[in-house]
Amino acid sequence: MQDKHSNDFDLQVRSMLADAGIKAPRRVWKAVSSRLDAAQDASAAPVWGWMRWAGMAVAAAAVAAALFFTGTQNSIPTKIHNQPQALLAQAGTDADTQVPAAVSASVPAGETAEPAAPSIPSPRRATTVRPAGKPVVSPEVSVSPADAEASAPAAAEPQPAAGQQDPAPRETAPAGQKQRTQPSLTVVPDPFADPMVPKQAFKPRVALYAQGAIGSNESDFRPAGAMMAPGKSTGFSELGSSSFGVPFTLGLGVRIYLLPRFSLGTGLDYSLLTRSFTGSYGDVSGTVSHTLQYLGVPLNLYYDVLSSDRIKFYVYGGGEVEYCLSNKYRLYANPDIIRSYPVEGLQFSVGGGIGVEFLLGRHVGLYLDPGVNYYFPGNQPRNIRTDKPFLLNFDAGLRFNF
Repeated sequence: MQDKHSNDFDLQVRSMLADAGIKAPRRVWKAVSSRLDAAQDASAAPVWGWMRWAGMAVAAAAVAAALFFTGTQNSIPTKIHNQPQALLAQAGTDADTQVPAAVSASVPAGETAEPAAPSIPSPRRATTVRPAGKPVVSPEVSVSPADAEASAPAAAEPQPAAGQQDPAPRETAPAGQKQRTQPSLTVVPDPFADPMVPKQAFKPRVALYAQGAIGSNESDFRPAGAMMAPGKSTGFSELGSSSFGVPFTLGLGVRIYLLPRFSLGTGLDYSLLTRSFTGSYGDVSGTVSHTLQYLGVPLNLYYDVLSSDRIKFYVYGGGEVEYCLSNKYRLYANPDIIRSYPVEGLQFSVGGGIGVEFLLGRHVGLYLDPGVNYYFPGNQPRNIRTDKPFLLNFDAGLRFNF
């Protein structure tokens, strides 16, 4: 049983040391190469020469075994039986890890021990061994002392330690040429750039708004001699002056930023106009209430004069077209007389003003837009706009920015 365990131990040691080796300095390779050439040219070797080489081989194997067992106590040996497998195993490891040359661990009975020459590390070449007296040519690449010296890495170049990452590759210029350096680029700020506009590419933004507008019913902007057509005649006769109510408007819309400071706004507005007068219908007289309802589409252009995280100042201007939805008269009597008449044509107007928006949050703002509007003459029923085409307007609402 003990012999069997010993044989198993010997076989395991042989398999582990089959491709083991020691990295030798370049000067050792030169000395050994010169001795190998001298030994090859000698006609007869001394009788005691093989004993010396055998002792050196055994010593080298003992040192390799000591290094192996001390450095890989927790590793599991991998059996590699031939040279192609060794090359594949070498390719799977780190590319810059130095692979030692193969050193024979034991000498079979009846054969002469041959000294193992130190191998020269090469990243992409197969490692070959040139024994004394028998030059061997590798089927892939033959290694000679001149090639080995040329392919040996420079002694001054540091090698990365095991477990560390390779440093970044450095580009070197060919011999006789100077290293080219990339010129550094200096970014010069644009003196005409707008400090209020971010440097990144502009992206269109959208803001939704809900507003309520109150107009004036006592405007002082009425031009002298300005008259407007009262529209079609009705069965109601006016016996006194009219009293106009305050125009009221509700609207929903959207404001789209086409440029960092310019935006276009549009939406849908509902307006209510009222007035009352003393009149008659046929033989019945009394107080008459006249109500007009309009649905309009505004189109305004905005320019942000000042914009910050808390407040915005801007100016705007544009126009609006409106269609009359309802034209209703009511004479208060017993019973009341109610009549409705259709209205032909559209009401056009232009306007402008200034505005301020207070940002209540990241996406919500409260805005106030005072301005002035002018209503063009048209075939519309009599109302505050026909009597006073220049009207002050005060818009207020909430704007949701996205």
